[in-house]
Amino acid sequence: MEQWLAQGLHGEMSYLERNREKRYDPRELVAGAKAVVVCVLQYSKCRHDYHRTIKSMLYQLDALLHPCAANASPNPLPTQQHIFCDSAPFLERRWATEAGLGFIGRNHQFFHHSLGSKVHLGELVLTEEVAHIPSMAPIAMGCPADCHRCEEACPTGALRNSVWDATQCVAYTTHHCLVCQDVCPMNAKKAKV
Repeated sequence: MEQWLAQGLHGEMSYLERNREKRYDPRELVAGAKAVVVCVLQYSKCRHDYHRTIKSMLYQLDALLHPCAANASPNPLPTQQHIFCDSAPFLERRWATEAGLGFIGRNHQFFHHSLGSKVHLGELVLTEEVAHIPSMAPIAMGCPADCHRCEEACPTGALRNSVWDATQCVAYTTHHCLVCQDVCPMNAKKAKV
């Protein structure tokens, strides 16, 4: 990421330049952080604002993990915030990868082993130690070496040689382009749930 930022490929997303230490270390975001729980939800399961959907699910999980705290304070104060979904300087794809849920593909999207890349991520940062639960899905190591469909189909050439240039990406300007995901054979193999 540092090299990508240094090359200016992030365009006007200057927020990516700030709080770098927090991106790499959850303890910088949540005092006493010891574990990260990653939630993956398919696009098709989010009929409305996915931020609210995922955060709601994570608050429910947090309430199951901390029933006394949930009863005392159903609406945690912002200083107690430890649930994230595109809402903090947090490397979501990295943590999902480290959790063993998938990998970051050539199109720079996170690929879940069984759901593909049309997913949203959310995280619950815990201040308690928890045992790592390995992913039950078969581990795919990455994109097939001979497949470059996402790069070839990208309408602006924003994907080249496994590098994503946000300044050229349609989604960067319009917030809507799924071409690189639609042409991916790994997504085509995923069941429509």
